[in-house]
Amino acid sequence: MLKYNLDIEDGSLWLRSTPTELALKQPFYCTEAGIFLAGKKFDTIRDYKDSYLLFLTMEGCGIIEQNGTAVKLMPHQALFMNCRSPQTYYTDPEAGIWRHYWAHIDGAGIQGLEPLLIPDQKLTAMNTNYESLRMEFDNLLKNLENTSSETILSISLSIHRILTDPVLYSSTSYSANQQIIMKTADYIRARCCENIQLETLLDLAGMSKSYYMRLFRRYTGTTPYNYALSLRITKAREMLEMTDMTIHEIAMETGFSDDAAFSTRFSAMAGMSPLKYRKSAITRQQSLR
Repeated sequence: MLKYNLDIEDGSLWLRSTPTELALKQPFYCTEAGIFLAGKKFDTIRDYKDSYLLFLTMEGCGIIEQNGTAVKLMPHQALFMNCRSPQTYYTDPEAGIWRHYWAHIDGAGIQGLEPLLIPDQKLTAMNTNYESLRMEFDNLLKNLENTSSETILSISLSIHRILTDPVLYSSTSYSANQQIIMKTADYIRARCCENIQLETLLDLAGMSKSYYMRLFRRYTGTTPYNYALSLRITKAREMLEMTDMTIHEIAMETGFSDDAAFSTRFSAMAGMSPLKYRKSAITRQQSLR
């Protein structure tokens, strides 16, 4: 049985992919994924689906119910669920919206992680390193419909990072250095469209440049500059999808010096120009109507 009310706004995304033979041999693969900008009437009731489901809340709040347990999934929290038992999930009536990433995933590698993601077989909302997790979801969505061998490997790695992030972030062994680095990452996230000086981050961390840069790459997988750039491009993508702002206005709003610099950086990270991305987003939105 499957019943749902797809109360979602324009800008929502739903992608599907049939795993190739190579994909099925990877530790992790994805069959469906998307971003739902869900309204207050959004809900799904399902008896069984032969996969796992991962949620990441952007804004608002969702409620997930399974095996007698109900969990509220707050902003920047993730939840992993085995869909082989009946489940229900819907927008929290008090919040009124639930904007979230979601992905149906599977693979042999999940067996070892399932006890950590669903401790004692009970649904668990887990805190995350949100921006890093969000970038991995964006990579997954960008590449899901591409069946090249390189892309299949990239998707498997992204899923692995998505699954391990909440476990590592919630771990009691979360080191003091890691907390310091993530504090500076939070600083970057809050001011990503501003001109952030490296010296400011070094002062916040209380570290030398070489040590800070090494730790930042270890815990985020990239440099402070590229971390901020990814956040700016993600914000630009949202504006292209959800507003009628001009390319110039978006470039200025996201902190680029001019339209050319914005277009160059956006094309390099999104794989297409801002204008082409906007047109493709309109096409995706129309397909959901």
